Amino acid sequence: METWKKNLTALCISQFFYRAATRSLIPFLPLFIHNIGKTSPEYTAIWSGWIFAAPFIISFFTTPFWGSFGDKYGRKLMTILAVFGFSAAQFLMGLSSNLTQLILFASLQEAMGGSYPAAVSLTASNTPKEKTAQALGILQFANGAGNVIGPVLGGILADLVGLREVFFLIAITVGLSGFLIVFFIDEKNFTSEDHNYYFLTKNWRYVFENKKLILCMLFLLIYSLAVTVVRPTFSLFIKSMNFTLNNSSTVTGILLGVFGGTSALASALVGKLTTKRKINSILLFASVVVTTTYFLISFASSAFYLIIVLAVGGFGLGLIQPLVFTLVSHNTDNNRKAGVFGVGSSFQIIGNLFGSVSAGYVVSEFGLQFPFVAAGILFFFVIFIVLFGLKKNL
Repeated sequence: METWKKNLTALCISQFFYRAATRSLIPFLPLFIHNIGKTSPEYTAIWSGWIFAAPFIISFFTTPFWGSFGDKYGRKLMTILAVFGFSAAQFLMGLSSNLTQLILFASLQEAMGGSYPAAVSLTASNTPKEKTAQALGILQFANGAGNVIGPVLGGILADLVGLREVFFLIAITVGLSGFLIVFFIDEKNFTSEDHNYYFLTKNWRYVFENKKLILCMLFLLIYSLAVTVVRPTFSLFIKSMNFTLNNSSTVTGILLGVFGGTSALASALVGKLTTKRKINSILLFASVVVTTTYFLISFASSAFYLIIVLAVGGFGLGLIQPLVFTLVSHNTDNNRKAGVFGVGSSFQIIGNLFGSVSAGYVVSEFGLQFPFVAAGILFFFVIFIVLFGLKKNL
């Protein structure tokens, strides 16, 4: 097996378990918060929001640093630190006896850099250029599969073994997956003597001096903002539908599974699509599809309607991120890729934070349907970036 394929296989397995672990917290973390904090439902919701947000806040500052570190000392080492750092944080979260400890340990999840940005930079820098889109698409497929499986496993395990014990299982599983990176990944074309250490400010300056990269970063920011503005209130939107009756959680789970499943499928097909069409053309198609589906969701009147629309929208959304990361890789010097991907992750984190925070205010002012309208408007701007920005500059 070619080295880049062997590396990709190990990274995909590790990334699947990592992403499944992060998403497995969703069903039971509020219950764990209530148990150790004895908080009211209102305060439980507030603490849940902050504990979910804590890793994003920390990673905004740490990811670019670890990206620069990876460019100097190796992306494999950076990825190993990210995986084992996350594993250690999960173990500590399981030991938490109060909410202060829990939010502190939760913030440490991304203190060593996020596993996904590290895996992306390692993949992009060790894959032949003509295979980059294919490799990043497969990696995103593993990430998407973890998104789908994680919440299901988290809920089942919490019921079977207990809330606190799930943290320990996550720590062990992710830690074991990290050994795949240690023993099975062979980082080629890297020697520390050939790589300068580019400090954070130099990587940010490198991005802002390159119009092509600025457009990619703006794309990632708007993409993340649009996706996250609908997440916090999606289950409430489904619950408000007359067709859900008393099984809104089941319906929500099915709908999210359909959305995540088609998104993961699309990511796996990116490599084949880029051999037949230009990246810009595929991005334009995907952006139009996602824009249309977000607007259509706001008019939902039946579960079947939502399943169809979400399946189509998930497919379009699954194409976007690996394609944009491919463009970033193609327009970045090889000895700066980890640092630049770290900057890209910071743009995504900004979008994630503002999307999550603004969702509640949008709903309180305009209703449960409006986050989808807002997401559609944001992706409408993405179409303009592809048509008048990326098309001319990439």
